[in-house]
Amino acid sequence: MLRRARQSFRQVLLLMARRPDLLCGAVLLSVLLVLAVKFTCSRAKNVVAAARPPVRFFSADAPVVDLYLGQLDQVERLRSMAEVSLIFLYAPWCAHSMAARQEVQQVAKTLARQVQFVAVNCWWNQGKCRKQNRLYQYPVIHLFYRRLGPIEYKGPFLAPYIESFILKVITPLTYLPSRTHLEEFLSCHEPRVVGFFLFNSSPQPPGYITYLSSALQALRRDFHGVVRFGIVTSRHVAEALSLGEEETIYLHRR
Repeated sequence: MLRRARQSFRQVLLLMARRPDLLCGAVLLSVLLVLAVKFTCSRAKNVVAAARPPVRFFSADAPVVDLYLGQLDQVERLRSMAEVSLIFLYAPWCAHSMAARQEVQQVAKTLARQVQFVAVNCWWNQGKCRKQNRLYQYPVIHLFYRRLGPIEYKGPFLAPYIESFILKVITPLTYLPSRTHLEEFLSCHEPRVVGFFLFNSSPQPPGYITYLSSALQALRRDFHGVVRFGIVTSRHVAEALSLGEEETIYLHRR
């Protein structure tokens, strides 16, 4: 086998020695072939199509503001238009985002008068949402109560659960105007927290915002809302719990 290869190589050398023009032609052909391959590869780099701009993710008739270009700067303005806002951060290719979209649309049609629903494409690489946030999973739901938040929803992406959580955010504190209401509130087996505040001297007594924020933060840790927060604004009702001083908190467990 090796002998035949040597003989063939010698024959090629003898042929090239007799015909030098054949050697030049072979070299020229090799150079042209290399140049052609290089030119083709260089042109192939430029034939990359630009990504198509995103389109609306939610249907046009859904009561959801869809910022499909990732305009995160518009969220603050939209939040100021409602007491409670739901922000839905999604990736348009994500199957979980697609499934949750139907559930959010259903809830939005029910609570659109009470809640501002905003969806933001947080995958579009030219959008501010993608540039300013690092999300490792989609979708993400954040709720805001006035200026307080975000309160991340960590429950199932199903309409009944989402709606129930939103209603808890809408009314984070249960008003207890009488001792009867107080007794009913404390009769449950779940832990209860009662705060005593007087609103006579100030529309927002010291400590009230902190108490309200604590109620909202409790929802962040427990989307079921097992721990409920109540508020008493009457000394007569507060005395039933021996709450003589205002801005006093009472924790009740059975």
